[in-house]
Amino acid sequence: MEWLTYLLKVSACSGLFYIFYHFCLQRLTFFNVNRIYLLSTLAISFVIPALQLQVERSADERSQAREVTAVYTGTFTDLPAPGVAIQTSAPPKDEWLSAIEWPQVLFVSYWLIAFVMLSISASQALQLLKHTRQINQKIGRLRVVFKQEGFTNCSFLNYVFLNREELSDEEMAVILHHENVHISRYHSADKMIIAVCKALLWFNPVIYLYEKALAQVHEYEADRETSVAIGSTSYASMLLAIAVKKNNPSLTHSFVRNPLKGRIKMLFSNPSKNMKKLTYLAALPIGLALIWTFAVQIVYANILEPTAKQRPEQIQIKSVQAEKAPLKAAVPGNEIKDKKPTTTTALPDTLWMIDDVSPGKYSEVIIDGKSYEIDILTKISPRIISTTRGAGGKLEITTHHNKIEYATQIDRENVMVRRKALASGKIYVRYPQKNQDGSRYEWINIKVPGGGGGGVSLDRGKKLLLIYEGKQYSERKFKALTADQLRNRVQSFSSFGRDTENEEIKAKYGKGYGSMIEIFKPEVTETSLFRSPGNVSDANVKVSYSAKDSVVFDKDKKFVTLYGEVKLVQAKLNIIADTLKYDDASKIVYAKNVSFTSELWKNPVAGKFMKFNLKDGSYQILTDIPWF
Repeated sequence: MEWLTYLLKVSACSGLFYIFYHFCLQRLTFFNVNRIYLLSTLAISFVIPALQLQVERSADERSQAREVTAVYTGTFTDLPAPGVAIQTSAPPKDEWLSAIEWPQVLFVSYWLIAFVMLSISASQALQLLKHTRQINQKIGRLRVVFKQEGFTNCSFLNYVFLNREELSDEEMAVILHHENVHISRYHSADKMIIAVCKALLWFNPVIYLYEKALAQVHEYEADRETSVAIGSTSYASMLLAIAVKKNNPSLTHSFVRNPLKGRIKMLFSNPSKNMKKLTYLAALPIGLALIWTFAVQIVYANILEPTAKQRPEQIQIKSVQAEKAPLKAAVPGNEIKDKKPTTTTALPDTLWMIDDVSPGKYSEVIIDGKSYEIDILTKISPRIISTTRGAGGKLEITTHHNKIEYATQIDRENVMVRRKALASGKIYVRYPQKNQDGSRYEWINIKVPGGGGGGVSLDRGKKLLLIYEGKQYSERKFKALTADQLRNRVQSFSSFGRDTENEEIKAKYGKGYGSMIEIFKPEVTETSLFRSPGNVSDANVKVSYSAKDSVVFDKDKKFVTLYGEVKLVQAKLNIIADTLKYDDASKIVYAKNVSFTSELWKNPVAGKFMKFNLKDGSYQILTDIPWF
């Protein structure tokens, strides 16, 4: 529902800007400046909520440590309160309500109404242009069309529509002068811009006030220039004398469409003093306040002192991946200081940012080859961790691109929600999480005792596709699966992205799916080895891969799928395939139309589908892989 949040923020910005215009600027006679203000603030209202600015502050600036309270806001029952009974099935009469995807209904309804409003404006424009095929008179840039019925005495673009039968020559000359001002100032462009904004913000009453205010400014501007030629009194009398019997389309500028009382009153108003132009500067604090409210996020971070002289730069990475493979230092060994760096005192809550860490388990932490005190695990952001490996009281961590980012308040909230969810001990849990911009998503985690596990993120407004042994399961049925039903099966986790859909999934299962979990038990042949059992060094060699067509990471960068002339290399193992999926955590490779050579197989071994375990040096020829 981020799109709705964005539109509501746009509405709030435009509302505040309009309130300032109504009370402070509306009566000023700087008509052109008022026009610029209305158009620019409307555009700025769309820009401000789209900005994402971060202000970093030290955690020491807080007057006191705040305890973070994580509130489970999901609609599933993975996190029950102690002692509360959970209702496993809804009453039959409410099943149809729960089956409705309300966010999807709201999204479709919004765009349907927006499309209707745009269609109405487009229809009006086509209706106007249809009458421009026969031009009766050309006066400079003006194209005059004489017509007696429908919309008359108005203009659109550079076309003026006049009813010559009911106008005298003098009145016609005045109207042409008036409409020429509209045309020369490109007021029709303003009309079309406001029509698009009105379609996008049709639910916001402020946009209709903007439309009315802009139309008034247009008329004030044209009235002022026209009245100079014939005098204010004569011009006001002519406004009152000319009557328009039918309403003209909203895209046109009608000579007497807008309320005459306000126009005549403005004709006889004294020009505003130039000093009053300073009033417009008062809009700057309003804009800054809106930017601070909707676009700025304050990030509290603890400042650490690593051994290297240069502080690591900050980046944003969204994956946390565990791996037991040995790590390479990010810098040469002779550049690593023997002396451990000093760090600031850990925050009072001592919330560990990494799973499976407890006081006393590790005495030293090595991050990208540099030594840190154990309390860094309460400060480092989980988002930047690539691999972890613990042994002998030492925890080794590598980060993405060898750069460290410190935990934000949102990171801490996410960790607390995650800990609470996983503490339930359930195989299947689903819990809410936040992105750094405050937008929400959900994480679905599967943990099978003795059988591995994994997880996938799901954006708000998207559906989760659950497949077990080739059949689609409801979430209730999927959650009822036992550990025995999940052991010795392949677990596949896929995320399709926020703004895209997998066409194959869409064709087979329908629209709206953002992520998929698939569990299956592939038929396999006897397991064989491609590497000598004692060859441990090759198992620790870094994996490299390439593809001719595309390399696609899932949203959380836990899996990579490669397409077209794929090559994967690890030491003496060389795999060539049409399609390949690689899980960096488990070191498992699935490949289609594949052949390989290795330490034990100098001649190529080929198969339709194969599975490789890069840890133990084994491979299997499969009869099928469902996602291929």
